[in-house]
Amino acid sequence: MVRDEDMFEAFRACLRHKASSPSAIKYFPDYQRDLLRLCDEINARTYRPSTSITFVVTKPKLREVFAACFRDRIVHHYIALRVEPLLENLFCDRTFNCRTGKGVLYGVNQLQADIRECSENYTKNVWIAKFDLQGFFMSIDVNLLNTMLQKFIRENYKGDDLDDVLWLSEVIMLHEPEKNCERHSPMELWHQLPKNKSLFTNGDGFGLPIGNLPSQHNANFLLHWLDMLIEKLGYKYHGRYVDDGYFMMVCETEEQRQKMLHDMEVIRRFLSLYLHVRLHPDKFYFQHYKKGVQFIGSVVKPNRVYVSNRTIANARDAVYRLNNYSKTNEKLLHNVQSLNSYLGTMVHYKTYHLRRQLAMMIKPELWDRIYFKGHYESVHIKKVPTNKYGKKITKDDFPQVIYMKDPINSCAKFSQNV
Repeated sequence: MVRDEDMFEAFRACLRHKASSPSAIKYFPDYQRDLLRLCDEINARTYRPSTSITFVVTKPKLREVFAACFRDRIVHHYIALRVEPLLENLFCDRTFNCRTGKGVLYGVNQLQADIRECSENYTKNVWIAKFDLQGFFMSIDVNLLNTMLQKFIRENYKGDDLDDVLWLSEVIMLHEPEKNCERHSPMELWHQLPKNKSLFTNGDGFGLPIGNLPSQHNANFLLHWLDMLIEKLGYKYHGRYVDDGYFMMVCETEEQRQKMLHDMEVIRRFLSLYLHVRLHPDKFYFQHYKKGVQFIGSVVKPNRVYVSNRTIANARDAVYRLNNYSKTNEKLLHNVQSLNSYLGTMVHYKTYHLRRQLAMMIKPELWDRIYFKGHYESVHIKKVPTNKYGKKITKDDFPQVIYMKDPINSCAKFSQNV
């Protein structure tokens, strides 16, 4: 039985870093009553997911995304709070993304450390193999994954709400959001998507919606079996990034290098027969480490790591969108956050001059609204100083306020004179 306090805990987890989102603000006024209603629906087994929002993103490539309503995301967090600790005990340390402390930067640093260790500080020959899965999220066999996950939860979860977790996991897994959704992108973008890249056209019983928390965890769970196979084949140094079904392996010896091509056929058969997914026929990389390897937005070379050209191009596109923002604060905030996502990646590498170039591309008239923190580490929106009546203070009213470090606090003692 789902308890009220457990649902409130899931609500607080769902609010984390999302409290200012429009969906959270809309849900908040009546949240207590609706959470109690949600508990009753789950315990009576009448709960059904609501209408989702779907759209197509164009960067870095065309991809269909589904966003569940806030009420359904609370249910997602309820499941995650119980299943995620079990998955963390199952996953190896070389599974990146959607895990605390094991994001993009961790994966790049791990690959660099693996190469350095295998080559004995770049003094021995080491080869890097990289491959990914074809249309991974959209090709997942939902019924197979549901059977595997149900068995895993039943054997490992010890809570008194086991039946509720099993039922909710199955409801979310088998839910088909494409049959009850609102499209927020032009239909032309869907026409540009290949048929195997959309839940609308890839066939019944296949595909997980990209954008939902359970999809990330469940996809990670499915590919855990491939991690086990790679280790069984004798590859100690490997890594996986679940968003793209993206893998890399480091060959330590000449014998392992010769063995690699045979093992790729073993991996291909295993994925097809047991997990019902396929390796991409064209995306296979096998080179000496000195050639450099591109991995999740970075290029790893001996003793150095660069930001990939695609990441740089996307950051410049973010600046372009910022320069052409509409006059609404919401659009400005969205574009600032988009640019910060790229600056947050670049700041970990030697990219000062690149970040400075991005700052210099911003239109002069925007500098009255935004500012950069530190050595172009992040961009922020300036707070507008007001007097006690809420009236905006301008340069004509109090010129020196504009140049003070903390204009709001500096204006407070002068507000009587404005």
